[in-house]
Amino acid sequence: MATLGICLSMYLASFSPLASTEMTNEKMTHKTMNTLTKEQVIEQLNLSHHFEGGYFRQSFKADHRDKVTTARGERTTMTAIYYMLTNDNSVDHFHTKYSDGIEFYHMGSPITYHMIYPDGHYEKVVVGPDIANGQQLQLAVPGGTYKAAELTDGDYGLVSEAVSPGWEPEDMIEVFQHELLEKFPQHKALIERLANKK
Repeated sequence: MATLGICLSMYLASFSPLASTEMTNEKMTHKTMNTLTKEQVIEQLNLSHHFEGGYFRQSFKADHRDKVTTARGERTTMTAIYYMLTNDNSVDHFHTKYSDGIEFYHMGSPITYHMIYPDGHYEKVVVGPDIANGQQLQLAVPGGTYKAAELTDGDYGLVSEAVSPGWEPEDMIEVFQHELLEKFPQHKALIERLANKK
């Protein structure tokens, strides 16, 4: 009976003016998020231009924990960044990292990721909100994967990326067309479109 009483109270509370206000505010917040311009997002999140394309800002670094030892020296256990592609800065060119990373969708248009794995296998994943049509809210990318991303529609797409062990600038390797073509000639059209020339 106590459980039933709690459930009934929650049901009745959903019709209260306060609950109505909270739902309205939630809808307004969602609407506001979806109507922000790319300039507003860049300003509010204090994003800077990234040399590979797009905009970013490091949002977390696990300095409060003991570091881990890697082949490249000591690293924090994890770092995280905001990352945004825009219609006038729409490509994150092919690169690779030593560490594993996970991309998390936040807002805006979907972002298409292209991965070439060390064995030559290719995978395309769209990270975005439309999970009913195959888009994913998060994407895990193993270290050593060659990855590029592009915004194919809309003004911007915003994601986060968490990396473990934590990222340092020297851990990101820019790869050029000729290097990728030597390794993966079967992906020539994709590489020529999304990899930088030296």
